Amino acid sequence: MIGSELKGSRWILTRPRDRAGSWRDALTELGAEVIVEPAIRLSATEPAGVISSLASLPPESLMIFTSATTVRHLIDMLAAEDRTGLQRMYWIAVGPQTAAAIRDAGFEVRIEGDGRGAEALTAEVIDSLPCCRAIHFTSDIGLPIVKDRLVAAGFEVTRVEVSRTEEEKSLDPARWSAEFPETTGIIFSSPSAVRAVCRRSGHSFKELQGIPAIAAGEATAQELRQWGWKQIEMAVRSTVEEMIQACIRLVAGDSNPQN
Repeated sequence: MIGSELKGSRWILTRPRDRAGSWRDALTELGAEVIVEPAIRLSATEPAGVISSLASLPPESLMIFTSATTVRHLIDMLAAEDRTGLQRMYWIAVGPQTAAAIRDAGFEVRIEGDGRGAEALTAEVIDSLPCCRAIHFTSDIGLPIVKDRLVAAGFEVTRVEVSRTEEEKSLDPARWSAEFPETTGIIFSSPSAVRAVCRRSGHSFKELQGIPAIAAGEATAQELRQWGWKQIEMAVRSTVEEMIQACIRLVAGDSNPQN
């Protein structure tokens, strides 16, 4: 829906470039100016180890994803014969975007989380399904919470890294203050994006800390707190809708500083 709730505001969006479009477009439709400055990029790992992890997986095992990008990386690795066997698995997604990536690949989603993160997802899995084999497909920086929580509940879980995270070579936060004056806020979609921006900011670090931050999820907000960010508005779920509401709260002056 086109509106004017964010008219006149300016945002730096640090989301990976291939995932920034929907967030940029949603902000723009509400009147915002959006500058896409990716902090990290995700690439697929070598497929051999990933494919071998599927070889002995029994039917109705759990395939758990906490990122839409990881879903796409796995799908790109699969041959036709691999895909046939995986139709009998229980595909589990952390939120709507991840679930959409699974369905786009032609698989049914058994559990779709509400986007609040890995902790909420594992609680739903434990409550909904009997203990069985599971694989958590994740990135090299993915938190161990999925495996740890499910193992503690009696599941047999393997962690498989499908995606690799790297800092964007072109990332240069030190120039943001000069090139993008009067920035309303910086939007962070992951803890790794926070770390990349802070490490690359150099002498501009203190100045950047004075710009309000939008954090997608508690883990991202916690990372910002650890770096000493002055003002943080958190979107509880890592979704476009929640991010938009966080931006509107900040512009309206309804947010509270978090230290």
